[in-house]
Amino acid sequence: MTVLSDKITATSAELLSTPWATRDGQVVPSTDSVAFKNGAVKIEATYLYADLADSTKLQKLHTPEFAARVMRMYLSGACEIIRNAGGSIKSFDGDRVMGIFVGNQMRNTAARVGLRINWLVDTVINPQIKEVFERHKQTPWVVTHGVGIDCGEAFITRAGVRNKEGTTNHNDLISIGAAPNIAAKLSARRGTDYGPVWITNRVYDFLDEGSKLGGAAKTNMWTGPAEAEAGPHAVYIYKSGWRWTP
Repeated sequence: MTVLSDKITATSAELLSTPWATRDGQVVPSTDSVAFKNGAVKIEATYLYADLADSTKLQKLHTPEFAARVMRMYLSGACEIIRNAGGSIKSFDGDRVMGIFVGNQMRNTAARVGLRINWLVDTVINPQIKEVFERHKQTPWVVTHGVGIDCGEAFITRAGVRNKEGTTNHNDLISIGAAPNIAAKLSARRGTDYGPVWITNRVYDFLDEGSKLGGAAKTNMWTGPAEAEAGPHAVYIYKSGWRWTP
């Protein structure tokens, strides 16, 4: 075997056999606060994934410059909303961003963030794009998206590599558990009968009146529950197309 193959094989065997040094956490850990070799944090948290839909089609039908602008508008706005609400942004995956919320109000906060991201798409991004395209007498691209939210215990650790001196890291935190997995799956739901904001009953059951009811008539902003599959998980979900101005 080559030197690299020897190194990869040895690292794999070490990762498989090294016991975890796990601690309970009350806040979302920073990368540096989790030991690289075997550190892990168990945390009760609410996970939110915001996912820009049809990005492949967007890139096929439009120039790379325009596609990049749309993706940046969505991700930049979503990140501002997550961060402003006290969420921790821990992962980007192409056209998708993950936010983590902790604390007694984490479910309410995440649900409101989801509705604010829907406001971003409906009242900021799409009108601005429409104005530009109409100015050039073109049919505008209409941005669609999905937001998935679930809560529960997660196992957070580090993945990646670092150099021999440990001064340059190419690694970050990963979250293992049903909540991040379900939130990611829900954010990918598509179609006219869908959200675009989806929460599980584990989130909905903790929402206060202000996060459930909207408008002068105090209408329930969430429709459900409905039984659904999120990957290997059977869940009860609620959907909303309401918008919440930041």
